[in-house]
Amino acid sequence: MAARVGALAIPVDSVARIAAAQHVSPAQARDAAVRDALFAAEARDRGLEHEPEVQRDISAVLARRLLHLLKEEAESAGPVTDDELRVATERHWLDLDRPEGYRTVHAVVRLSADADEATRDKARAIADAIRTAVLSSREVARRSEPPRASGTRQPPTDPAADAFISAAKGVPAEGLDVVAQALPPVTAAGRVLTPESQQFDVDFSRAAAASLKARGDVSAPVASPFGVHIIMLLERIPPQVVPVEERRGLVRDEIMTDRARAAQARLLEVLRREPKVVGGVDALLELVRIDP
Repeated sequence: MAARVGALAIPVDSVARIAAAQHVSPAQARDAAVRDALFAAEARDRGLEHEPEVQRDISAVLARRLLHLLKEEAESAGPVTDDELRVATERHWLDLDRPEGYRTVHAVVRLSADADEATRDKARAIADAIRTAVLSSREVARRSEPPRASGTRQPPTDPAADAFISAAKGVPAEGLDVVAQALPPVTAAGRVLTPESQQFDVDFSRAAAASLKARGDVSAPVASPFGVHIIMLLERIPPQVVPVEERRGLVRDEIMTDRARAAQARLLEVLRREPKVVGGVDALLELVRIDP
C-alpha cells in the first residue's frame, strides 16, 4: 500500500498508473490519490453519491472507462484483416479503389418496354438522324478542354455538351420522346462516380467505355431498356487505386473504431437481456460515444 484513507487503501500500482498518465513524480501521484480519496470519503459521509447529478457524473466516468477498454480490446485484436480492408475499401471506393470513369453527353429516343417493331424501327431512324446532326459538335469538343470543377454546387458547363444537346434537339422527334442531357461520370460497370450510390444501365456504360476513346468521339446507336442512345465522350477520368498496404494504414483508425462499436453493440445487447440493468442501458449508450 502507498497510503490509506480511512478504510480505503491506495495501492502502489494505482499510484504508478497515475504518475505515468499525468507525467508527475510518484510522490505527486500519491498526494493526488490521497486528496481524491479524502474528497470521496467526505462525499460518502454526506450521502452525495445518491444525488442524481453525482450519479450521472459517476456513470459518465464509468462510461469513459468502458470506451477506453473497448478501444484497447480493438487494438489488441491485431492488424486490419483482409475482410475489414475489403469493407472499408468499398465504403471509400472513390478515394481508394476508383476505376476509370467516362463523362458523357447523350440523346435517347425513349421507348416503352411494349413498343412494337415499327416504333422501334422509327426510334432507330431518329437516333441515326441525331447522330448525323451531332457530328458537328465533335469539332467543338476537340477545340476545347473539359471544364474543371468550379467549387460550387452547380457543375461547370461544357461547350461540347451544349453543342451536342442543341444539335440533338434540332432533330424532329416525330411523336416520340427524345431526351438530350449531360451525364455524371460513370464506370464501365455502370457505377456513377459520386459518393451517393447510383447505377447506370450496364449496356449504356459498356458502350461508352468500349467504343469512345477520345473527347468528341460519338457512338453508333446503343439500345438499352430506356430506348436508343447516341453518346458522345466528354472526358475520360483516370483511375485512382491506392496500394493495398498503404490503404490498410489509411483505414486503420476507422477499423479500430468499427471494432469498438461492434463490441459496444454486443455488450449492450447482453445488458439489455439482464432485467436488473435494462433501465440504465440506454443512458449508458448515450454516455459512451465511439468516434474515429
